[in-house]
Amino acid sequence: MLEIPVLLSLFLIAYFWYNQMQALDTARSVGKRITQQNQCFFLDDSVVQKKISIKSKAGKLCFYREFEFEFSDVTASRNKGTIIHHGQQVTEIQFFINNAIESIKL
Repeated sequence: MLEIPVLLSLFLIAYFWYNQMQALDTARSVGKRITQQNQCFFLDDSVVQKKISIKSKAGKLCFYREFEFEFSDVTASRNKGTIIHHGQQVTEIQFFINNAIESIKL
């Protein structure tokens, strides 16, 4: 009877890992696309997860993730941005340029 809890635990870990990799890939591709649309450069081809929690979305519990990335405009200075990923989609992107915040809700 010990096999069932062990298998269930392994399944949950595998599901979380798979879901995490999908969210990371989605955040990276959206970050690249949005920075190119704003005529900026997506730096280091990476995003870093800063926060993960579980929040309600349309009555269902979903993972809420915040990813941070860096981008550069024509001045060649490094700026930070944040990608909010809630459930299976990106819901908001924030750019921090010259102490100002530009937010795009998707």
